Amino acid sequence: MGNAVGIRLDRALLKKVDTLRRDEALDRSTMIRKLLSKGIMELAKEKAAQHYREGNVTFSEAADQSGLSLWDFQHYLVDKGFVSSYSLEDLEEELQHLRTV
Repeated sequence: MGNAVGIRLDRALLKKVDTLRRDEALDRSTMIRKLLSKGIMELAKEKAAQHYREGNVTFSEAADQSGLSLWDFQHYLVDKGFVSSYSLEDLEEELQHLRTV
């Protein structure tokens, strides 16, 4: 098993955790680990998308950082309202380049 970590949660948050754990028939620690894991995955996707939008990483690097496939990362960006600046002209230039290679 992993390392033990102590945290303090306010009553309102703990009540929400307990409601969720009862719905899923889990103990409190398992539910907190599940929520933490989901939160980490979501934050990784958000940060990767931010790095990509800012031009700090390539699309494939951002997908890798997010833990998603290229296809799933593309869907994630679209779902979050990302609009690409990639144009039909860009596509045509790439296709032309591929034809000469």
